Amino acid sequence: MTQDLKILRLIKIIPPIIVIIFASLVNVIIISNNRATLKDDIKTLRQDFIKTEKELVTSQVKQLVQQINYEKNSTRALLKKEIKARVYQAHRIATTIYEANKHKSEVQVTKLITDALRSIRFNQGRGYYFIYKTNGLNIMHSTLPVIEGTSKWDYQDIKGNYVVRNMGQLAKSKGEGFSRWWFEKPQNKNKDFEKIGFSKHFSPYDWFIGTGEYVIDVENDIKQRLLQRISQIDYGTNRYIFVIDYQGNYLTHYTKDHKKNSNPNNQSLKTIKSIIDVAKQGEDYLYYTSAVMPSTAKPADKISYIVGLSDWEWAIGSGVYISEIENYLTTREKVISQQHKDQLSDILWLSLFVTLFFVTLSLFLANYLGRRFALYEKQISTDFSELNKVKEQLQYQALHDSLTKLPNRILLDIQIEQGIALSKKNNNKLALMFVDLDDFKKINDLYGHSVGDQLLARLGTIFNQMLSAGDSVARFGGDEFIFCFPELDNLADAERKAKRISEIFKQHFVINGKSIYSSCSIGVAMYPDDGDASEQLISKADIVLYKSKSQQKGHFLFFNDTINTQVQRDLLLESELHLAIANNELDVLYQPQINAATGLIYGVEALVRWYNPKLGHVSPVEFIQVAEDVGIINDIGNFVIKKSLQDILQFNNCSNTQLHLSINISPKQLMEPDFVSNVINLTHEMAVDNRLVTLEITENVLINDLAKVQPVLQSIRDSGMKLSLDDFGTGYSSLSYLSNLPIDEIKIDRSFIDKLLTNDQSESLVKTIIAIGQFCDLTVIAEGVETKEQYDHLRHYRCDLVQGYYFDRPLSLTALMASYQTSRISHEA
Repeated sequence: MTQDLKILRLIKIIPPIIVIIFASLVNVIIISNNRATLKDDIKTLRQDFIKTEKELVTSQVKQLVQQINYEKNSTRALLKKEIKARVYQAHRIATTIYEANKHKSEVQVTKLITDALRSIRFNQGRGYYFIYKTNGLNIMHSTLPVIEGTSKWDYQDIKGNYVVRNMGQLAKSKGEGFSRWWFEKPQNKNKDFEKIGFSKHFSPYDWFIGTGEYVIDVENDIKQRLLQRISQIDYGTNRYIFVIDYQGNYLTHYTKDHKKNSNPNNQSLKTIKSIIDVAKQGEDYLYYTSAVMPSTAKPADKISYIVGLSDWEWAIGSGVYISEIENYLTTREKVISQQHKDQLSDILWLSLFVTLFFVTLSLFLANYLGRRFALYEKQISTDFSELNKVKEQLQYQALHDSLTKLPNRILLDIQIEQGIALSKKNNNKLALMFVDLDDFKKINDLYGHSVGDQLLARLGTIFNQMLSAGDSVARFGGDEFIFCFPELDNLADAERKAKRISEIFKQHFVINGKSIYSSCSIGVAMYPDDGDASEQLISKADIVLYKSKSQQKGHFLFFNDTINTQVQRDLLLESELHLAIANNELDVLYQPQINAATGLIYGVEALVRWYNPKLGHVSPVEFIQVAEDVGIINDIGNFVIKKSLQDILQFNNCSNTQLHLSINISPKQLMEPDFVSNVINLTHEMAVDNRLVTLEITENVLINDLAKVQPVLQSIRDSGMKLSLDDFGTGYSSLSYLSNLPIDEIKIDRSFIDKLLTNDQSESLVKTIIAIGQFCDLTVIAEGVETKEQYDHLRHYRCDLVQGYYFDRPLSLTALMASYQTSRISHEA
């Protein structure tokens, strides 16, 4: 009996003792691990932060160098393209004049061509044309007319190149080509500079027409533009880009005084020499003492990443001050240490509470559980384990997406609110990033939905792996994901997070043996700047995502009030535009077109206008593009056609003057399958003479798909209606359309008319376009005429029709009938 009592006492005492010993051991282990973890965390923080800072500086400098190299290389290529295009333009003008006057003598035609080309200037006034015979005889030289009529066959530059001879032989043998030579500049006749030129053979008179540009002017333009841009780059108070040439001169610096410092001390000279040495070797990091730190105006140790541009002898660099790194690390180390202390304290108190609880519980229940539930212990444990598994499974399914295994929208709201609370507590920011895959539907259509689902699952795994402690990501629906990044210090941290997400899509994804490339657009909303609740942040991130995709896919954009206002206006404009016709908000006004020679009204151009009670007067430039995007441009176009035909028919029935009607046609409207037949049926129903109707098209409809457009235009022409080519002269290929398409009329763009009296080149182009129209038997109309002087010049040049504010603004039908019962214009000279 005594022995049994001893055993019973042992049974009662041993469990509490075991609990106490176990709790003590656990506490010792926890304290030891806490100290080790703290040490490792601080070490890792220091290593990672220094590495991140160096990578950031490197990225900034390399990105700038890439931009410089791209602009330097592409600008030279564009220069060659530009002078080639200019020579082609001159060659077309010469060809047109020659074809129109080839019955005349060569002397007469030569004068017409040189008169047309002599005054033309380009490339900021530096560019001009010259003409030589291939035997070296100068026909025209815009800047050196004294050499005209002389031979430059034996002229050599300082390199010994026979400039004119080589260009003539190249033009004659190959028809055209680029050349290089060295020639003095007008402002510096003591030195020869490299020029790049292009010439093209003009076979009727065995000429070559050419132009050239100084390479040094191009490079200087590039350098000055780049230095100006670099001087405006600012990465914060103490971060900036500096550029030093290999002679030790600062070309750009955060302060102009430092840039112009002409008396550097020995330490500064040594630093500059070290920077130049690194740049000459290519690229590397440099540790040195900077002469001045912007925020303190005192010398400070610095790490800079430096890259050299050998051809320009530039050293480009940017860096971070050691004191900034140490200050940040010291602050973060204190925060981490305090967090570990708080965690350790919480764990120890929890351990003490649990220990006391279990000691008490073990004493109280030892006998009772031993006697009453020994037989059921195993079964209860098993049932409880199964119940927990089922519960956890149900909870997981309720809060996670079945495809990607990421949290769903329910858990997302919880995580965002938790992140907001944590960021609010620590006075930090939170970034909510709405991520949408670009053109995901194309992947489903091309590879099938199963591949698309596998891609989403793969992304879910990658997204989850890139998260840091406290971060979260959820599948919002379809191909949309939402990231939550709490406890950010500033917007720069959020930008780095967004860049990391975007960089994931630089790789290709191999799924079922197929390489799939995709990209994503990201909209970012910040707490507390953009809202303090999950619903607000999600809504604003969605708004800015919509704006990001509309501007350029594959980028990220932060929410701001300007974007919100613009998006709300876009949505309101789109919704109101759907009701504009039904609510009778659209109207058609008419701008008179005047016969330049007689001063009589010839016709009108129909112009659609929209007034909305909520938006006010909306510009056609704004709502026509929206109408094309949302697919209602055909309805608006049909309204304009029907309304303008009715109005002009009413005018013509009440007047002796039979007005012609010009109607602007959208490219999308023109390509509707029944467009031509619908317009013809409408004119027949109204008994409108098709010969009075002109349809205006812009050159972009021809550029997009000429093969599809040409038969449509021919059908319009066959119906008796006329075709007008609007904004003529602003494109690159306008002349080729005149011989291949059934065009009746060309309109000189208002940009040329604006400069008619102030720019010799614009005046020459207007005269040339009118000459082309006369040669091709086309009606030429000038739009944007606003002064009597412009009208007088156009009438003198024998332009057929004119329109603009000088005659009248766009008029309603009532105003048109009231103003033009008599058709003569009172603006005649």
